[in-house]
Amino acid sequence: MRDFLTVTKALFKANYGMDLKSKQGKKGIAVAAVLVICLLPTFALLFNMFQTGFATHTVDLLIMEMGFAMICFLMLWTALFIFPSIFYFSNDLEHLLVLPITPRVIVASKFVIVYVSLLLVSLLGMVPMLIAYISAGNVNILSIVLFIPQILLIGAPTAFVASIFWMIILRLLPFFKNKDRFNMITGVLSIGIAVLIGIGSSQLGANVENPMFLMDMLQNNPENLLKIVRIFANVPFAARSIVEVSFIDFLITLAITLILGVVFVICADRLYLSAARESKVSSAGKKKKVSYRNQGSVSWSYWKVEFLRLVRTPAYMANCVLSALVMPVMFIVMAIVTPGMSEIKEMLTSQAIIVQDLVNLPLILVIAGAAVGFFAGSLNGISATAFSREGKNLDFVKYIPFDFTKQAMIKGSVGTLFSVLTCVLMLFSIHMILPYPIWYDVFFLLGSILTTVLVNAIAIFVDGIHPKTDWEDETSAVKNNMNVVLEFLISWAILAVTVAPFFLFDLMASWEMYSIIMLVIILLITIGFVIITPKVILKHLMQTSK
Repeated sequence: MRDFLTVTKALFKANYGMDLKSKQGKKGIAVAAVLVICLLPTFALLFNMFQTGFATHTVDLLIMEMGFAMICFLMLWTALFIFPSIFYFSNDLEHLLVLPITPRVIVASKFVIVYVSLLLVSLLGMVPMLIAYISAGNVNILSIVLFIPQILLIGAPTAFVASIFWMIILRLLPFFKNKDRFNMITGVLSIGIAVLIGIGSSQLGANVENPMFLMDMLQNNPENLLKIVRIFANVPFAARSIVEVSFIDFLITLAITLILGVVFVICADRLYLSAARESKVSSAGKKKKVSYRNQGSVSWSYWKVEFLRLVRTPAYMANCVLSALVMPVMFIVMAIVTPGMSEIKEMLTSQAIIVQDLVNLPLILVIAGAAVGFFAGSLNGISATAFSREGKNLDFVKYIPFDFTKQAMIKGSVGTLFSVLTCVLMLFSIHMILPYPIWYDVFFLLGSILTTVLVNAIAIFVDGIHPKTDWEDETSAVKNNMNVVLEFLISWAILAVTVAPFFLFDLMASWEMYSIIMLVIILLITIGFVIITPKVILKHLMQTSK
């Protein structure tokens, strides 16, 4: 037990950085507090949704089952990506394997780290559901007493199943034991699954034309929904134990969790250790170096180095590039497969809604492009990790005989390129719905380029001032990098400041003048960031190297 507690404590500090005695730990607490504040609107939305359902007092059981199933699905999605990273591809594994501790201690400690992450995900749904269930009334104290343990138990079977799945896969299929290949494959799969989820959501929304349709389906024809719920074996018993105050169902949930836990331990004893020893954290060191001699100007060669390193490194490709393409690709697919989309387009055309004849359409498109640019620019972490990806070689960018201003602008241009690409992909889905000439997209792109340049300049500024250089593999350079969060908050704070006066002072009558003024202000802010960013970063890096 002492070994287990010691290893768990060490892993907890290493993975979450929650050592309150260190400066990094205090920063982690502050960032966590900011994230909780940012999630408050989501909590409120889920609370209203659950409260509306529980207020009828007729389908409490089914609503709770659907809520638990939704939470288990989110936990399953998270576990499928977190488990291999912590169990097989973490940098601490080679140190743990040589310690005089049993393999079960390593497995148990790492599972605690995985489950804490999953528990944080479950709280996003469990807390609003509990508050809504209590506020809806007709709840006795025993229901609340039985609900509280489910906060800890509801995701345990899901975590065990995901863990068993990956233990079998990584033991039988050596192809997945390389972290680079694993990141690339799971990155592509995540895009595919996200697209499928978007398609399902859009089709469900298209079918539910009547607001009471879903409630009628819950009351009169719940069989289809029950099929989804029963994917997770513990969910029906957990919900019944609360709604019907059934201790037998509660014991059944405990039994399911215990059985899967035993299977997990057996698989860990027989499958984990050998596969973990064979896992490769990264193959980056084996990559061939690319020569850029006699291939044009220094600036062009430097840009190609930045671009190719980004797209050829699987960790960067999966976490920075592919993650930015999920949303626009999903919109395109939804526009293709959503029922009734062709009818909507025909209706717009038949009713003679000629978009190009609308008043100030160019200005409207510039504003729309600027809004999408804020979103697309902060969607990827390319510029926000540009200096962090240099790692221990950060001094290289300070002393090479190449103007640092050009280096910073080139790093920012790579992130801007992919941000603009996201905006261009968004245009495809827009054209599938709105019939207007393609040449009008020039105005949309002007607005998007303006804000994507601003967001990427902010990202370069943030990462240059506080780069995350203490990492051992490429994944840790871009994952859990707080510079991405900080850049997001600063960018959207600027957007909020520019938009808020319009609604606070009811400036609809003069929206054209207001929009032009704000676009000019954003342009000036962008120019300011582009000019001062390289100078401030270079000065800061030189001071820190003394």
